Amino acid sequence: MEKQKLSYKGHEFYVDTYWLDPIRDFSSEVKRPLVIIFPGGRFTFQTDREAQPIALKFASEGFHAIVLHYQLIEEQTPVYPLALQETAITLNWLKSQSKIHHIDLDRIILVGFSAGGHIVANFNSIMTNLEERKKVISERLDVIPAANFLCYPVIDLTAGYPRSKEHRESVSNDTFYWKSQDHLTSNAKPTFIWQTVDDKTVPVHNSLLYAEKMNQLDLPFELHLFASGKHGLSLGTYVTQRPGNVLHLNKFVAEWWKLGMNWLRSINFFN
Repeated sequence: MEKQKLSYKGHEFYVDTYWLDPIRDFSSEVKRPLVIIFPGGRFTFQTDREAQPIALKFASEGFHAIVLHYQLIEEQTPVYPLALQETAITLNWLKSQSKIHHIDLDRIILVGFSAGGHIVANFNSIMTNLEERKKVISERLDVIPAANFLCYPVIDLTAGYPRSKEHRESVSNDTFYWKSQDHLTSNAKPTFIWQTVDDKTVPVHNSLLYAEKMNQLDLPFELHLFASGKHGLSLGTYVTQRPGNVLHLNKFVAEWWKLGMNWLRSINFFN
């Protein structure tokens, strides 16, 4: 893993990169797909349980992986619009890395967990629409993600999480960024969504809101709702189990990984 510093108009931020080495005895170059991972953490921190373990899991499937340490709530600095600007800068930076690391720029996936899911959902909604993108960033976007994974995502800041108006306004005092589903257009990319029905932190209504709007627009998506499981399961296996917390083990929910890979095959992502 290498840590890379990027910047946008004097604002510095970091990404963790997990590059796959080329297989030297292949007779021709193989370009690899890449995921950019947005861990959750209430918009106030980013949990490691949804960072390196997810990156390595994707690496095992032949993906380069990046963990984006996006803007968090800080004094006088909200999450938006910086989080979307950081994402755009990261995507454009990949163009400069594509030949070095053999990246397939047509096969980029954004993967967001919980609060990180809100950023991915907003990117898919706002930043794929040229007119709305101009409200966020003036720079050209050279690399557009091909698909998204939303894992127990925050979708609408008024749909049960955050709990307080103060928390919501600290994420952004501009309501433009609150309801990611409202900005979806036919330009949005295919999206895989999963959550548990009895999620006590982010109500399942969030996933339903996004899926319903995707459905209305006839956009490709797949939604999986598991009957039971706590919020923040990550992989749902011992790899991401917090020591002593048996609730982080859920063999039924852990199937989301296979379902997600099968969905990518169904949309011909690997072809």
